Amino acid sequence: MSTVKYTTTHEWIEVVGTDGTIGITERAQLIYGEIIFIDVSPEQECEQGEIIGRIETETGGNFYLYAPVAGEIYEVNTALDEDIDLINNVPENDGWICKIYIDNLSELDSLMNLSDYDDYEEDEIDEGEYLPETDFFENIDDY
Repeated sequence: MSTVKYTTTHEWIEVVGTDGTIGITERAQLIYGEIIFIDVSPEQECEQGEIIGRIETETGGNFYLYAPVAGEIYEVNTALDEDIDLINNVPENDGWICKIYIDNLSELDSLMNLSDYDDYEEDEIDEGEYLPETDFFENIDDY
């Protein structure tokens, strides 16, 4: 049985045991627009909330991808290299980004379930300020 949780930075994580699959939400993909490139290094250790990758859009926008939980990323979705449209068409399914071994399952308690995420979307988000774009190359030390 799996559990899906959501972050305030619009990543989702599907958890089975101590393994997690990470991606971006459909709502985030709609706001980003056409995604043309994703950069996530496999075999990296991360803390909850840490930058684990970068997303580039057709318009030249660059956005960070954050770790929903601490752990070790052990796989990156190589299907995205061959067909980036997977993340544009089904970001919460075949468009997943990476897999992680979760260090501490209790960190999932700080994430939202779908109902809470839907409420968060409706109540908290001003789409004009939805997902702050970053100038990745000026902030390279953050990555």
